[in-house]
Amino acid sequence: MKILGIESSSTVASIAIVDNGILQGEYTINQTLKHSKTLMPMLEDILKRLDTEPKEIDLIAVSEGPGSFTGLRIGSATAKGLAQGLNIPIASIPTMEVLASTVCVDLSEVHCIMYARAREVYYQCFDVELCHGRYRWVEKEPIITCEIETVIQRVKKKTKTTFVVGDGVQRFPEVMDELKKSVTCLAPIYTNLSAKNVAILGQSRYDERDVMTYQEHRPYYHKKSQAEREYESKHHVEN
Repeated sequence: MKILGIESSSTVASIAIVDNGILQGEYTINQTLKHSKTLMPMLEDILKRLDTEPKEIDLIAVSEGPGSFTGLRIGSATAKGLAQGLNIPIASIPTMEVLASTVCVDLSEVHCIMYARAREVYYQCFDVELCHGRYRWVEKEPIITCEIETVIQRVKKKTKTTFVVGDGVQRFPEVMDELKKSVTCLAPIYTNLSAKNVAILGQSRYDERDVMTYQEHRPYYHKKSQAEREYESKHHVEN
């Protein structure tokens, strides 16, 4: 089974082809939010280099969010357009789970910190479990948006083998220094969001029959856009 993975929820633009659990190829660019100009050329090039026709793709797995509103819309539109044209399903993968899946250490927990704006981050914690030879990342709590200092206090209270991942590690180095004695590992810079992980998680969703049509897929923003917040403030709209 060939799966196309798409990751565009942050500054990282990533495309991967995974065939029966084996990575065939991956392109990743971590620069600025220019996904509208990079995703399709990357896809065309990787298919050409792998001598693969689009019709050979069986499933599209896309990172659903949260993250950059623009990046999510581009990734979603790309996935929906391809799925419609190829008449194949979509596996919608939570971005925080994609981050968590960079840690494969049984009986540990992973704290995912993704930059939102100012000193705010998206935060979620997962338990890592190895079950029947396959890793699973189980949500311990719902995703929240909070200030980075709130995350620091939460992580400090943990007692298990603990990993911290996400671009928040690099974005707030001054406060992350507080965690160095409290956690097993702060993620190195190369543990970025990856289309390979999106595709591999997509296989699990397919096996569990947790896929959808292109009409059903929607990006998950978690919070309202700045334009929506400004409109509500201007017009005194209550939540």
